[in-house]
Amino acid sequence: MTPRNHRPPSRRQQAAQLIRGTSRSLREHWPQAAFSLVAAFTIWFIVQDVENPRASVTFPDESKPASIVVTPENAGRYIVRQNHSVRVIVEGRQDDLAALAPTDFEARVDVSGMQPGVEEFRRVRVTARRSGIRILQVIPSQVPITLVEPATRELPVTIRRSGQLPTGFLEDESGTTVEPAVVTISGLPERVEAVQSVDLDVNLSGVKDQPYIVTGELVARSASGTVETVTIEPARATATIKITQAFVQRTLPVRVDLAGAPATGYRVASITVDPSSVNASGERAVLNDLTAVTTEKIDVTGAKAELRLVRNLVAIPNVSLDRRNVTVTVRFEPIPVAASLLVAPELQNLPPGFVRDPSRPLAVEVTVSGPADTVAALKPTDIKAVVSLTGAVAGTAAYPVTVTGPSGLTITALPTVNVTLVQVTP
Repeated sequence: MTPRNHRPPSRRQQAAQLIRGTSRSLREHWPQAAFSLVAAFTIWFIVQDVENPRASVTFPDESKPASIVVTPENAGRYIVRQNHSVRVIVEGRQDDLAALAPTDFEARVDVSGMQPGVEEFRRVRVTARRSGIRILQVIPSQVPITLVEPATRELPVTIRRSGQLPTGFLEDESGTTVEPAVVTISGLPERVEAVQSVDLDVNLSGVKDQPYIVTGELVARSASGTVETVTIEPARATATIKITQAFVQRTLPVRVDLAGAPATGYRVASITVDPSSVNASGERAVLNDLTAVTTEKIDVTGAKAELRLVRNLVAIPNVSLDRRNVTVTVRFEPIPVAASLLVAPELQNLPPGFVRDPSRPLAVEVTVSGPADTVAALKPTDIKAVVSLTGAVAGTAAYPVTVTGPSGLTITALPTVNVTLVQVTP
């Protein structure tokens, strides 16, 4: 029987029991566990050697320039006259060697104890920053070092502008600043002496920001514009350039101003303008109220033939246009009207022994549409209607109708007309 006060073990007690059991198992079976561990590592190394064997390579390849930069140490206040780069022969797994980069190595040369101005060859030490890479050889193993006491100068920072602001935008130089305004340059005396300016390069192409703030690396240049290798402290600067919008520019459509009315029966078919728009620049408040630029009036009174004219654009106060005139082409077309006519048809292909019943009137209703003056002058005889009686029989039947008339008109009629034929006895 379980005592009333018995409680199940806590999580901490359960964990302690598990640890004690595991430790006892390892003590009792440690030879088997150790053998399994050694066997697993052995198999892993064999697989690695087969699938990803170790190899040695020269980095960078001899067909490329040396790119592992050598950094002097213990130079104190001195600098080296010439920088050097080396290559290395390394050993490692093929996959690791294929992905090598100059930043995977650190090359240093100890220059302690050297006298300024005296060249000495010093050994280069290279270490790999990536695990699994072993340095076999450094090429060259020594480099010539000459220590030089650096020169220093203070120079103002110059904003070196490139590109053009958009039309209508101007730089207000009174509101342009750069921070810091002055920097210190240091380096080889001849290079420091050659520096003419320390520039912050700023491209203003398309810039409309007000103000325009740009931060960038400073560049030391000689009088000829050549970049000089010196140390600049601080290395970056921020320019705040004040830009104002004196004028704005907009593209506005050209609107044609017509006066008068075309000839009777005609209307304006189309108006084309070449070019169809112009560039206008001026004060923002003025241009914002404009929707189009207008031509001088074109009088089309009585016109029915195409007009092609060069017309000046109407001047707008305080606005400049990129051209003064445009070419306007106005085309006209007749105003179509419609009329109905009754036309006596011509019977064709009447079979022998048949005649049309004269007691039944025969006429074809024709609708004519086209220019008003042409339609007004039209006579019924100008329209020809032909009824084909091929295969006709006695009695009343519908026969096909064909209508024709003067060119330039649209002529329509019902596709058939009823004709009554009677048979004649010889």
